[in-house]
Amino acid sequence: MCKGGMGRKNAATRLLGTFVLSLLCAQSLGQVFNLTLSVKEGLPAKTIVGDLGAGLSRPSTGFFISESRDSYVFRDLEIDADTGIISTAVVLDRESRERYEFVAATLTGEMIKVKIEVKDVNDHSPVFPSKEVDLEISELSPPGSRFQLEGAKDEDEGEFGTQGYRITESEMGELFHLEYRSGSESHPSLDLILTNKLDRETQAFYSLTIEAFDGGIPARTGRLQVNIHVLDENDNPPVFNQTEYHTSLLEDAPLMSSVCQVHAYDLDLGDNGRVTYEINRRQSDPNEVFSINQTSGVVYLNKPLDYEAQAFHELIISARDSGAQPEYSSTFVGVKVLNINDNSPTISVLFLSETGDAVVSEAAGIGDYVARISVSDPDFEEERVTVTLEGGDDKFALKQTDDFLYALCVNAELDREEQDLYELKVQASDFGNPPLSSETVLLLKVADTNDCPPAFEKDVYIISIPEDAPQGSSLIQIQARDADEGVNSDIRYSILKSNHDSLISIDPESGLVTTAAALDRETQMEVWFLVVAADGGDPALSSTATVTVLVEDVNDNEPVFQHQLYNVSIPEHSDIGSCFLQVVATDADSPEFGTLLFSLSDGFDKQDKHPLFRIHPQTGQLCVSEDIDRDSGQTVHDILIKAEDPGGLSAQTYVHIEVVDLNDNAPVFNPDQYTMSISSHAQPGTEILNVIATDRDSGRFGQVTYDVVPGDMSSLFALDKQTGMLFLTSTLTHLGAASVKLSITAQDGEGLTSVRPAEVTINVLRSAQAPAVFQRSRYSFTVDEDAPPGTSVGTVEAINPADFRESVSYRISSGDPQGLFTVHPKSGLISNIKPLDHESQPYALLVLQSYTDTSPVYSTTQVNITIADINDNAPVFPKLSDAITVSQNTLPGTVLFIAHAHDYDSGANGRVQYYLKSTRNSTFVIDQNLGTVTLNQSLQVDHQQRYSLEVVAKDEGEPSQSSTLTLTVNVDRTAAEDSLAFETLVYQVEIGEGYRKDSRVIQVRAHWSRGAHMSNSGLTYSLEAEAGFPPAPFRVHPKTGWLYLSHNLDYETESMFRFRVVATAREASLANITATATVTVLVLDINDNAPVFSSEVYYFTVSEGSSPQGLVGTVTATDKDSGKNAQLSYILLTDGKFFRINTKTGEIINWVALDREQHSQHSLKVMVTDQGHPRLNATATVHILVTDINDNMPQFTHLPASKELSIQVNISGLVYQQDP
Repeated sequence: MCKGGMGRKNAATRLLGTFVLSLLCAQSLGQVFNLTLSVKEGLPAKTIVGDLGAGLSRPSTGFFISESRDSYVFRDLEIDADTGIISTAVVLDRESRERYEFVAATLTGEMIKVKIEVKDVNDHSPVFPSKEVDLEISELSPPGSRFQLEGAKDEDEGEFGTQGYRITESEMGELFHLEYRSGSESHPSLDLILTNKLDRETQAFYSLTIEAFDGGIPARTGRLQVNIHVLDENDNPPVFNQTEYHTSLLEDAPLMSSVCQVHAYDLDLGDNGRVTYEINRRQSDPNEVFSINQTSGVVYLNKPLDYEAQAFHELIISARDSGAQPEYSSTFVGVKVLNINDNSPTISVLFLSETGDAVVSEAAGIGDYVARISVSDPDFEEERVTVTLEGGDDKFALKQTDDFLYALCVNAELDREEQDLYELKVQASDFGNPPLSSETVLLLKVADTNDCPPAFEKDVYIISIPEDAPQGSSLIQIQARDADEGVNSDIRYSILKSNHDSLISIDPESGLVTTAAALDRETQMEVWFLVVAADGGDPALSSTATVTVLVEDVNDNEPVFQHQLYNVSIPEHSDIGSCFLQVVATDADSPEFGTLLFSLSDGFDKQDKHPLFRIHPQTGQLCVSEDIDRDSGQTVHDILIKAEDPGGLSAQTYVHIEVVDLNDNAPVFNPDQYTMSISSHAQPGTEILNVIATDRDSGRFGQVTYDVVPGDMSSLFALDKQTGMLFLTSTLTHLGAASVKLSITAQDGEGLTSVRPAEVTINVLRSAQAPAVFQRSRYSFTVDEDAPPGTSVGTVEAINPADFRESVSYRISSGDPQGLFTVHPKSGLISNIKPLDHESQPYALLVLQSYTDTSPVYSTTQVNITIADINDNAPVFPKLSDAITVSQNTLPGTVLFIAHAHDYDSGANGRVQYYLKSTRNSTFVIDQNLGTVTLNQSLQVDHQQRYSLEVVAKDEGEPSQSSTLTLTVNVDRTAAEDSLAFETLVYQVEIGEGYRKDSRVIQVRAHWSRGAHMSNSGLTYSLEAEAGFPPAPFRVHPKTGWLYLSHNLDYETESMFRFRVVATAREASLANITATATVTVLVLDINDNAPVFSSEVYYFTVSEGSSPQGLVGTVTATDKDSGKNAQLSYILLTDGKFFRINTKTGEIINWVALDREQHSQHSLKVMVTDQGHPRLNATATVHILVTDINDNMPQFTHLPASKELSIQVNISGLVYQQDP
């Protein structure tokens, strides 16, 4: 199967089909041979290339070819399958295909890899991409400049490819040469290099031929025509056709006349050769007499010429081209001005007076020179000019002293009073054709001599002026006239020295008479003086006139009170209409203006109506208009009284009225009935109840003491006269079950007794067994607030008198709503179970009960635990830093700032003292107790703009605690020396919230820091709000600086106000000068709010039992006031047989065993009262429901005395017992 087909015609046709099989055979049986052949391109067809069998180890008689018949191998080659001879089928072209590769196989299985290379021959010439190239080269391109050209491409390779380039024109070798760099075959690089500099003006175009050649023999060539265009550069300056130009022009030539034309040329092209012209103004013609056309170079006349001013003009004209960097050149143009007769003669006059003015003294003699006159004519410098004089009434003449000089002389006597001014005309004429002339007019003034004294219009002047005319008021303007002139008629006025000259002044220039001081008709009704008028001559002449000033009376005196402040006391309930004070005011004016009317004022120029007082308008008597009750109203009254004259002038005085208390109120019990139950086994010293009486009077009239009205049982009790606390002084066991009634009276300091005594009912409860009794009715313990939970506070002890062996139990029944304490039920040891805080609760008033298992009654004791303060709080400032601004003129001693820090501790731990941290600077000091920062020395000593003070607040605890406030004091250095300042920069005042509207609060005062001549009466006061604080309910009197209350105060709504008060100078010369101070108003609480229960009715439940149940419930009340006004006490108004109340906490305690079968519910009435004056109270109702327990056995409703009953019971019937 591997042998078939050799030498047959159809072997070739089977070649491709069997080739794969041959390869398989060759791989399994034969070897692989490589055959490399070569043939030159361009040889004719049928040229033998080689033999396939040349590479075999043994001959072969047939071959298989791997290519198909339509492949490029059989298209370009012929292969004899029998002999293996390879020949060309066509003329080969290496540039189309440079190699042929195929595989042949022998019939015996050998494989031959054939590679035929087509050898190159020089059959292509180098070819440039284009036959002609245009280049543009600047004439300023430096030698060595490169211009890249595209090289020629040769399809041949190797030595037959492009080998080099040359310029065919030998003369071009001086300007250009070529440089060839072999890059890639597709992009050969060719540079045309400039050898020498080009000049466009010499030759603007070059043409050269570049020839490319290959390495063939003979060499093949290709040509490129290069056209070089030399680009113009601005390398030539303009050149004038003349170095100088000269021309002439008549001086009367019209404007824009052509003077000459300059011309410059430039060898460059375009803008580089376009020339423009201009006149160099820096070097010539700065006045722009000439102008030039920029394009044409024509010079024109721009301004009129004047031969006499300038006979020759020199121009420097520049020519510049329009290149990017233009070139310049210049030329000279000389213009000669031709003279014409265009100037009239000139006349100059020089007056020979001392001042050079046209003045001649009327005392001048004949022949005296007045002026020198000179004439000239620029057109005729050497020819004479004729001069003539006209006018003057022959008083003056001309005298020629030289060819062109003349003298003006006095020709007759002068008299200024007849004629004081002469008009002279001097005329000069030249000899031109036509002749020109000029003239000048001289106004010659005749100077005066002092020969006339001043004369007044009248010898005597009488005038009137009101006495309130301010200083400087005009009285009269006196005028005197002097016929002379100049200094001889300059009149100065003066007042001849007399007794009245200090009141009057006169302006020496105008004669205006004004007041030099304030006039007072009451002191002097007439002012008489002499006015002197003197002229300025030498010697001076003068005259006098008499002036009488009549001073008219006006309403210029305000009323004056004898006292600015009246202090008066009146008893309350004074008779209505009774007068208690007469204010006296006087007016220095005449009776017409001195009648005064008195009225009450609100401080702001308005009449006020007081609810309690009125004033008699004519006499000034202050009287009572309504009943005054000191106890229900204010205790002091401030009244402002105004006295006003018919002219509207007024004055004010203050009346401070203190209402003296009368003992017009007896003490009153509230409540006036008390009921309390107490065990018959209660021990002496037991507190029973506290009665309360109040007296609306004050002082000793309001001090209440208590007494027990003697009775059958009163000896068993004692009463604390000061507090009203009722104590047991004896045992009550002998009374059994009883009810004791006591009457208690209250007396004030003057012995006035209450109308109704307090009725006290004490129900003594008898029990079969005595309760355990505390050894003391009151215990007092102290514990530190930092005591840890579990700390022992103290021990209470109760003894059972009936059976010492029966154990006693203890419990806290009330007084500890926070659950801070506990008591050991057997030992009686009290300890704290929670952390304590003195600041939130400084003490605890506990009620402890002792009881036994068999007793139905408890005994109680009070335990007062003081929670001792420790220094656990540092003083706290409202903020960590603050800043104030003060004037540099602030006087030493002025309070600048009030530092306040609050310490929540008490006693020494809460007392705060203040220090300045650094004492090196003694400019400021601080009050240790008040915290007021005061200026200690003047701020003008040094020039610091700012001080930083560290204010330390330190308490007195051990160890002490402190905090620091940084206070920045900014110094206003712009304030003038005559600046305003308040007497203190910080005002602080306290005022009760019950003050009446329009009450006076405090007076602020500002003053001038320097310049005592300035009156403080020219100041006005106003208020400004301060950011962060509520609007202040105050107003300030603009003149006096008194602050008034404008709205009612309410401590509970706002307790502090802070605002600024501003003082402003009203004098015109001191506009906008102000001073500022801060006012802090602290509102004090009064007892104006009654306590309020959280509910009007309370409902509690408690279980019945054989022993008391302790705490039943708590009633609570609140009071909006503060301090003592908000300290509350609770009182049980109904019978205390079963219940008691803790006076401090409102805890209701069951202290006697309850039996629902006897009382299923209890109704109590509770009152709460504050500690204010007067006391305010409220009441509430408490309903206590007793719940049932199974504490009763069943009982028969009907039972015989023998307690035995025989009955017959039917089986169908049942007998029931009834359980109540």
